[in-house]
Amino acid sequence: MQRLNFSNIPLWVSILSSFVLMGFLLSCAVDLRTYRLYQGPQLPSDQTAKLFSKGERISIRSVNGRKIPSGKDVLPAVAIEVLPGDYLLTVSFSDTSITMDYGEDGRYRYNIYYTHKSVDNVDVALTVEAGHTYLVTSSHNDEESSWYAVVRDETDNRRVLKEGPYPLNKIRTGDNRESRIRYQH
Repeated sequence: MQRLNFSNIPLWVSILSSFVLMGFLLSCAVDLRTYRLYQGPQLPSDQTAKLFSKGERISIRSVNGRKIPSGKDVLPAVAIEVLPGDYLLTVSFSDTSITMDYGEDGRYRYNIYYTHKSVDNVDVALTVEAGHTYLVTSSHNDEESSWYAVVRDETDNRRVLKEGPYPLNKIRTGDNRESRIRYQH
């Protein structure tokens, strides 16, 4: 049986194939699933508006009370095509954080982990224009346990909505006290 000899492959071919493979993997990672929330045939993008969320901290739960066609409850990273007009988006917030604390004798430190979740789902009213893309996102303040619903018009590069503050539940989910870091004196 003959063994493959990879030393005969030119360097530029291996570099090119690496870039092609990396491009393919990256295109799979950033793919947003798009749902159409209007009836009738597919319209061109200059006659519709697109709402999207990257799913980093905010989730679109419904648009005008309608969930996406697959019936899922939460839309983390998603793009939604709608007709121009007025919409009521129901959104929620979820995030995690870490704080550092010191042991009783001050000779070691450890991390405490928290989850922050919106107390209630929030309804925000939004008017969208044809040919525009809107990013549904958020901002938050850990110290005040509050968050804001934010919508940016990516086409015009401007913020069109910031509502809040809305309360957050801060839930301690654990720590790594057992694997604490000791200080040497």
